[in-house]
Amino acid sequence: MLGWLLLFACLAVLVGDGVTALQTGDLRFVAGGELWYRLDPGSLNLLQALVERYVSSWLWDKIFVPGLLLPAFLLLMIPGLLLSFLARRKRRARFF
Repeated sequence: MLGWLLLFACLAVLVGDGVTALQTGDLRFVAGGELWYRLDPGSLNLLQALVERYVSSWLWDKIFVPGLLLPAFLLLMIPGLLLSFLARRKRRARFF
């Protein structure tokens, strides 16, 4: 179920990017960090503070920041496809 929700969210982000492209005439995919900041800036700032303070500032700079700069639809699509694929029902083999 979570995989399908992520795929629907990916579709919604792509539609939003398409509408923005039609309005501005310039195709630009929204970054994952930008979308997260639009939805809940406090949680993104909290995550940054927690990672930098209690884990490592290197981890935030080298892993999280490049990940958050990826297009949001990719950040939703990849785990959505993986979860949907891994959680699919196995078909029974029919012999007759």
